[in-house]
Amino acid sequence: MRKINNSIFSNDPIIIISYLSLIFIGFISIYSSQYSEGISFFSFENESFKQLMWIFVCVLVFFIIQIIEYRFVFDLALPLYIISILLLIMVLFFGQEVKSSTSWFNLFGLKFQPSEFTKFSTALFLAKVFDSSGIKVNNLKSLAKVSIIIIIPFILILLQGDTGTALVYFSFFLVLFREGLSLKFFFIGISFVLIFLMGVVFDKMILYIFFTILFLIVLGISIKDFTKIINSSIFFILVLLIINGQDFLMNNVLKPHHKKRIESLINPNADPLGAGWNVTQSKIAIGSGSFLGKGYMEGTQTSFNFVPFQSTDFIFSVIGEEFGYIGSMLFIILYILFLYRVLILSENQKDKFARVFGYSVFSIIFFHFAVNISMTLGLFPVIGIPLPLVSYGGSSLLSFSLLIFFLLKLNSFKPSLLSR
Repeated sequence: MRKINNSIFSNDPIIIISYLSLIFIGFISIYSSQYSEGISFFSFENESFKQLMWIFVCVLVFFIIQIIEYRFVFDLALPLYIISILLLIMVLFFGQEVKSSTSWFNLFGLKFQPSEFTKFSTALFLAKVFDSSGIKVNNLKSLAKVSIIIIIPFILILLQGDTGTALVYFSFFLVLFREGLSLKFFFIGISFVLIFLMGVVFDKMILYIFFTILFLIVLGISIKDFTKIINSSIFFILVLLIINGQDFLMNNVLKPHHKKRIESLINPNADPLGAGWNVTQSKIAIGSGSFLGKGYMEGTQTSFNFVPFQSTDFIFSVIGEEFGYIGSMLFIILYILFLYRVLILSENQKDKFARVFGYSVFSIIFFHFAVNISMTLGLFPVIGIPLPLVSYGGSSLLSFSLLIFFLLKLNSFKPSLLSR
């Protein structure tokens, strides 16, 4: 019988080194952004000290995961998912409002955000369903089943007012493409997003005329293909619904600050002292870093707190200002290497449970990374999601660490020895 490899360090040192490097970069960036001569480092008023405490918690969790058996991880999926959903419901009634979102529990001064841990439980349960239910994503019934698993937490988090975290759950659909879902659905989804953004810029009548002409041209080309006519007609109807439903979404679903952020993305100079302030100051900070940066703890935008939420949503602006273009590029290369190794590790899994979980981990972290960096550069609306392993936040750090630790733990077992 082949020996089971239970050491996380032995199966992918690149991920471990990358993980520790990102944790370290995050810690020193948080320390720089929150440094104050009037506050002791060993104070719970100091965010860098609290982050260090959470790092120690992650180390403890790391060793606990070492003794967990594969079968236990598999059986844990459903109970954790159910508990997470119940917590998301409870926080609607008993949660504390932070940044216009009722998504936090406050237990004796310790804040806990259940939506962060729901990412982990959803990834685990999705992997179990794929592995044990014979899911075929091109089958409508199977697609509906896995979509419900993703949509339930999405809706509950949206009800909390945390639109940014809710949008993260769409990253799970990337897993479906790996498991056989046609890429045409991806391009259709992207086109709907672009149509929505076009509605912010252009008059509705212009869009009606443009898409009607485009639809008539497609009909003319496909006049002998009944299937294409039906598909084109359905697409055209959905486009009209998006255009007509945009006002309702902007005025009744999205909160005023979300609406302003979308408008600021289209026209950054529309409200530079209001909705555009965060992004404007972030871009100034990154730009002022120039080629080599101002040096650690020497950033003026950082030390004078010009950038709001700099230790959380805009932590990359600290890196850009203090370490410049070179430091920023090295950081991005490190992160891409980290994501690449997660992707390779996931693809090499011969067990479907581990593979689907791995792709879920990659999708979640990639979405956070791409959107957060884009936010700080003014390329995406500010939706308030952290940079994984780097931004300040105990719930965030622990949830992302759990994703990585469990992926490596699953990888440490040989598929030939699994028995469920």
